Amino acid sequence: MYKYTITFLALTDTISFDVNSPKKETIEEFVQKLLLLFARVDTENEKVIVESFQQNNPENRKKIDEFVDEFKEQLPPINAVSAYFRKLKENEHFFFLPNLKFEQKENYKLYDYLRAIDDGVDFKEYEEQFEELFGNLFDKYHVKAVGPKRVLIGEKDKEKRVCRFCNNSNEPISFTNEAHAISEGLGNKTVILLEECDRCNDQFSKTIEPDIVQYLSLFRTFFDVKGKGGSKKFKGENFELQNEGNVELKFYSIDDRPEEPSMPYKVKLETKEPISLQNIYKSLCKFFLSVIDTEYVEEFSETINWINGDIEVSQLPKIGELISYHGFTKQPKLVTYIRKNQDTNLPFAVGEFYFTCKIFVFILPLTKKDDKDFLSDTEYQKFWETFQHFKKTEGWAFMDFSSDKKRKLTLNLNFQKEKKE
Repeated sequence: MYKYTITFLALTDTISFDVNSPKKETIEEFVQKLLLLFARVDTENEKVIVESFQQNNPENRKKIDEFVDEFKEQLPPINAVSAYFRKLKENEHFFFLPNLKFEQKENYKLYDYLRAIDDGVDFKEYEEQFEELFGNLFDKYHVKAVGPKRVLIGEKDKEKRVCRFCNNSNEPISFTNEAHAISEGLGNKTVILLEECDRCNDQFSKTIEPDIVQYLSLFRTFFDVKGKGGSKKFKGENFELQNEGNVELKFYSIDDRPEEPSMPYKVKLETKEPISLQNIYKSLCKFFLSVIDTEYVEEFSETINWINGDIEVSQLPKIGELISYHGFTKQPKLVTYIRKNQDTNLPFAVGEFYFTCKIFVFILPLTKKDDKDFLSDTEYQKFWETFQHFKKTEGWAFMDFSSDKKRKLTLNLNFQKEKKE
């Protein structure tokens, strides 16, 4: 099978997909004509130059539509291209990236270049802001983000698949059900892991994942994040929270309801189902291991044993928690950082998980590439200072999720009445 990858990157949207064919000549003809769409002739040097930086103007759209019409029968994925350009703004700039794979740093810089043009600002200004925010982080870590766009992770051929979490030791092995890399209960409809067998998928859905869903249920209901089966009520020991256009909090009895409200209106909510904080940490790590490239999985064999409950860990690194609307998202998003070098003063793997206005930053424990556990303040501070974009944001709480004891949660909410001008 012959393959060619196409990426179009713009501020409005980015699309990347593979075109496959068993016929080499079909792909060769496709590539030749695709490159000519964005080429110009350098008569002085007798060269054909493909220009990546382009505009969504009528001339380009006409050429693209004609190209799609020519190949859509042989290579059906190409149909998405015409729809993509109809989505972009008139004369919006974009990058055409044929069969190129960039590190996240390069992608960010391409976006910043487009932003600078769109805002009428010198690109150097955005470059300086980027360096100030991230420093040399991208020189130290491979960075990958998943979330809003649909992506299938892992081996597409079922006969060749190996489950990341049991190494195909579950017999008989099967990959029939769709395994969500991040819990569907948290609204994930787009990020699918192909390398998770049905038994592991069922096990996680009954053991560790219900705890993180319960932990985030207040935010899930308040912002009406639709999980499996649509909108969900949040039912506790003394209350019920629902969102049907308006958020409504009901108490089961007069005794549970606070007295006549005054500002701030303080409410204590008792959850019904007990949860384990360590299961929340395990779930975050399970999400991480579900979205990374297959080549890295072997470095986390002990982490996987811990997630599966085969080994016990009594103390884990703290998790940074933040409430911020800067990266607000109803579709959960996960950023993974995997260390490039052998500097073991930094953790090998770090995750950054977004759910509505909640952000979690966590270190993957027990990796083969770490010789520290990042439990001491000195070790943890070294890590945190390297991730400058975390450090420069105020409001972080550093929480201990080591306990594996099941317990109910108490949520203390303070309501303020907004003053009308």
